[in-house]
Amino acid sequence: MLLLDRQAWLFSVKTFLAAIAALYIGLAGNLSRPYWAMATVYIVTQPMLGPTRAKGAYRILGTLIAGAATLWMLPHLVETPLLLSAAMSLWLSACLFIALLNRGPRGYAFLLAGYTTAFIGFPAVTSPDTIFDTVVARSEEIILGTVVAVLFASLFFPASVRPMLRSRIGSWMGDAADWCRQILTRGHAHGPRNRLAADLVQFEALIEFMRRDDPRHAGAAVSMERLRERMLLMLPVLSSIADRLGALRAGGRALPPGLEPLIADLAHWLEQPGRSSASAYATLRARIVALKPAVDGELDHLLLVTLLLRLEELVDLWQDCTTLHAAIDEGIAPRDAAHYRVRTQRVDHVRHVDYGMALFSAASAGVALMTYCVLWIGLGWEGGGNGAMMAAVAAAFFAAQDDPAPSMLSFLLWAIVASLVAGVYLFGIFPAVHDFGSLVLVLAVIFLPLGLLLHRPKTALIGLPLTVNLVALLNVQNTYSANIQSFINSAVAMFIGIGFAVVMTRLFRSVGAEWTARRLVRQGWNTLADAAEGRGQQDRQQFAARMLDLLGLLAPRLAATPEGSDIASVDMLTEARIGLNILQLRRSRHGLPAPSVAAIDAILDEVAAHYRAQAARRRPLPAPTGLQARLEASLKRVQTVEAGKARDEALMGLIGLRYALFPEAPVAAAPAETTAGPPGLPAPR
Repeated sequence: MLLLDRQAWLFSVKTFLAAIAALYIGLAGNLSRPYWAMATVYIVTQPMLGPTRAKGAYRILGTLIAGAATLWMLPHLVETPLLLSAAMSLWLSACLFIALLNRGPRGYAFLLAGYTTAFIGFPAVTSPDTIFDTVVARSEEIILGTVVAVLFASLFFPASVRPMLRSRIGSWMGDAADWCRQILTRGHAHGPRNRLAADLVQFEALIEFMRRDDPRHAGAAVSMERLRERMLLMLPVLSSIADRLGALRAGGRALPPGLEPLIADLAHWLEQPGRSSASAYATLRARIVALKPAVDGELDHLLLVTLLLRLEELVDLWQDCTTLHAAIDEGIAPRDAAHYRVRTQRVDHVRHVDYGMALFSAASAGVALMTYCVLWIGLGWEGGGNGAMMAAVAAAFFAAQDDPAPSMLSFLLWAIVASLVAGVYLFGIFPAVHDFGSLVLVLAVIFLPLGLLLHRPKTALIGLPLTVNLVALLNVQNTYSANIQSFINSAVAMFIGIGFAVVMTRLFRSVGAEWTARRLVRQGWNTLADAAEGRGQQDRQQFAARMLDLLGLLAPRLAATPEGSDIASVDMLTEARIGLNILQLRRSRHGLPAPSVAAIDAILDEVAAHYRAQAARRRPLPAPTGLQARLEASLKRVQTVEAGKARDEALMGLIGLRYALFPEAPVAAAPAETTAGPPGLPAPR
């Protein structure tokens, strides 16, 4: 229960004291709006130290950018209100577009730069000659609140992100180990994989928070980056292993001699992630190598070879993951040499970016702000600037959601509640307050319980609009000067501004989870077609990162799609595995004879055409039946190639494509002009 949560109370008390300290400094320094400093404390402070420092740094950066933009726009355009409104709206859209392209903490700086310009600029349109002083004052108040928030979070009972991170990664490793065991023992498992992919999408933010949490543990961020890289590749490797085991066990057949005890020992090894020894790893690795049969045309031998190659990858990846997990626990960079070599790529280059949706969302926010401004100017409403500020905030804050309207309506509801509470304080309580001590006591009555709501993500969406809007409406100054007409004017403007943003969003911007899921799936299909059409080298980890980033974004949206939707049947992890098989075929081409290269090129061209067709028709399509025969004929041909890395990769790629694209299909007869494929090819379950 939240009221009995000691950590929540500690966070609330610490945040309230920081807010009061910022308010006191603002009042003592005779700042024009000291309550901005108090509100900033509540915006910046997070339950963990690392996120607080990150948010504080980006808030200061965003404020400085917003101040510079306001100084450039307002003096030049204040005499033409419509042009000024258009410039503010375009600026909001531009900043929001950049913020949506940066899903990590850095995007917060651009989000702030967008709507803080509205916060500074619109109230100053009645006195443009003092705009420089206004920008300086607002920047001072925001920076004051940010600095106080970070200082209090750092000096008083700092809550390190490391315990939470240990718990998250420990749970994550446990889920991964459980999934590995299920696949090894049963040949299939679907439970934790989407959850693991979604966690990987959020991992970058955790790395950024770890960097800012404690300089002594900065090395752990390196370990986290490497752990993320290996976990990205583990998901499709496990999916491939499940396919191979399903094929070998088809029809109730027993596994080849020696494989069953190996799998049992592997499953037992995975149960001890914290005690994985180098000797146990080396023993398992040697047993895998010893089981490899000769590639002699027998399909079972071919399946076994490719399965054992994938098991080698799994063992290497898991050994690295356990080593990196231990390094993260100690807060250090990895000391042991990696067993699975990964060419490190910056995640910025592999993360999915939907430029069209980002532009659409950003433009919608700008249109909502401009529409309100036209109404404001047309009515000649002197106090309407407060509504423009809130329209900008509401439109920008929830722009990353598929359908922001429900969250914006909730924001409006709690803003109305905040205004009612503010009215009680301003006209019923504040007249009896005559010193700062009394002010602190009466504020504590409401802000300490509200601080509890900010401690948990689920309740923070209620606590933040309540807290920040309440601080703004209370308008605490050195002297009491509340005016009921001004208060009602500001509150009504705020409601209308948010309401306008809701209406415009509902009309032009709201889309469902299924609509977004279709865009993500089409992006995945186009990525696969691009990989198949290429003929050069492409990094395997980079491609896996991109496809699994799509999977992490897609998983919660597929869960929300209506039953019976054709898009709900898409398995992006299978698509990621197909992509990795494509890359293996591309690499293998450089070491194969010319006839095999020509056959593989034809296969890749047909795979590319298949995924282009799916993207064009916006729905899954069955793979061409002729492709199955070509895959089986190429498998027969490649088995005759001299043993080596090129042959191994070609075999894994071909058999991986065969079982991923035609999981239930019986063997097809090979074309007359090619060597027939091996008879009796079993279909995996």
